[in-house]
Amino acid sequence: MRKLLFALSLLSLPAFAAESKVFTIKTLTAQMKYDTAEIQVEPGTKVTLRFENGDDLPHNLCLCDRGTDVLAMAMKQMEKPEEAVKRNWLPDDKRIWAHTKLLNPKELETLTFDAPSVPGRYPFVCTFPGHAVLMQGTLNVFPKGEIVKDLKFALYLGKWKMLPDFTKLTPHREGSVENNLIQIKLDDYKNEFGVVFTGKINAPKDGNYTFYTSSDDGARISIDGRQAVEYDGIHPAGDIHEGAVKLTKGEHEFRLEYFQAAGGIELFAAWKGPGFDGTPLSKWIHPAWTGGAKKKKPGADTTGMPLAVKEEAVVYRNFIATAGNRSIGVGYPGGLNVAWNAETMNLVLLWRGAFMDAARHWNGRGGGPQPPAGYDVLRPAGMETLPFATMSSPSADWPKLEPKERATGYQFKGYHLDSKRQPTFNYEWNGVKVSDSFNPEGSGAAPGAKLVRTLTLQGKVPENSWLRIATGKFESKDGKFVADAGSADIGGHNFDNKFTIVAAGATLEGTNLVVPVKAGKIQVTYQWPQ
Repeated sequence: MRKLLFALSLLSLPAFAAESKVFTIKTLTAQMKYDTAEIQVEPGTKVTLRFENGDDLPHNLCLCDRGTDVLAMAMKQMEKPEEAVKRNWLPDDKRIWAHTKLLNPKELETLTFDAPSVPGRYPFVCTFPGHAVLMQGTLNVFPKGEIVKDLKFALYLGKWKMLPDFTKLTPHREGSVENNLIQIKLDDYKNEFGVVFTGKINAPKDGNYTFYTSSDDGARISIDGRQAVEYDGIHPAGDIHEGAVKLTKGEHEFRLEYFQAAGGIELFAAWKGPGFDGTPLSKWIHPAWTGGAKKKKPGADTTGMPLAVKEEAVVYRNFIATAGNRSIGVGYPGGLNVAWNAETMNLVLLWRGAFMDAARHWNGRGGGPQPPAGYDVLRPAGMETLPFATMSSPSADWPKLEPKERATGYQFKGYHLDSKRQPTFNYEWNGVKVSDSFNPEGSGAAPGAKLVRTLTLQGKVPENSWLRIATGKFESKDGKFVADAGSADIGGHNFDNKFTIVAAGATLEGTNLVVPVKAGKIQVTYQWPQ
């Protein structure tokens, strides 16, 4: 599905007190998302929240203070992952005021709490490594506003395809509306009629007020004769439409016009303004109502379709941020990932956690590079770096591929899947056949995670040939090289780019960490900081 509708599941369970609001939030299988993006309650409301993990991955739900940067909070754990593992990936952060445990697949837990007394938007998030990028929601805590006062109706008979000018028509019948809530409960008419609702609505202060409607068929809301929102024509009650008007403090004339052609009869109206949250003005509540219209969030075309990696590796051939125009991403079981460039025939990125979000390349025109969905992204040697060089001194300027230039002496030969169905990349370099493969060791969510890279060379290797495996500042310790390769800006996110690297025969030449090249195998191990 290209578009996902997040629906809030409201339960009616007699076991709970009448004043308790009961919600169920579930995980979306293989999408790393909650099925509910927003919950709306009034300050101080007793809330019972049932969290069901129907996914194949572990998840939790943490409610946080207003203004909390939940992504930064979740990622900060990776500074001391061994301590985070002991806490089951629950951040040691005072801004978390309610949370579930880390639920295994198919587990559930129920939280009961009083909503905060201070109005505001309180984020909730899954803090398991790599999940916070997509797995977020909001608890909206705001008081309700007033409903329409002295609500009256005027019923008209007629056949229309669009809203008529009711001021030129004579009402069939008029009267007051029960409970001052907009509703279609007038005589026994099922088709070909219209209704005009009028009353007064009180704005508690000067400011901008938003009005909402959805209908089957056409509807229009006006305030003091000014149109606020319209959803005209013959149609089912689809999306919730919204419109804003500026009001001064005090009472204003409210008018809602509606017509029914044939088929379903549904009419929803609501409003929101300074100091109060979305308040329904109708008896019927739209099933997608969560306190506002479903707005398209910035970046909505670029997130929302995570590629889940389960028992087998997943290959993603598309534009990956800073990995070149011919980048190939590979997500391995266990949460370790690489991006390999078929222009430079080289490893470009390694990262932990979630693999890729395919939304950018699926929605719309699919343009632009997509950054990795996980965390702890490493870029050992740069996007444009060629792997091999023949030179008398490897400390000299390393050859690189300029934009729109083809790599001289290199020819990509595609990739094949091994017995584990993991890809091995194949190419030729100056007549030498090269294969490049990766094997993950450990879990991306645990300390000590490694990726072992194996290059196999067949043929006559030119003398004075070198393989550059990383560049930057290095400290040699116990046969390992601890690298500080400078921060890496990947898709607008900055990563420390610090790692440990091990390779037999590796030497440091200036800022280049190189290995002398001969026919046979070269093994390089990349490890994230403990």
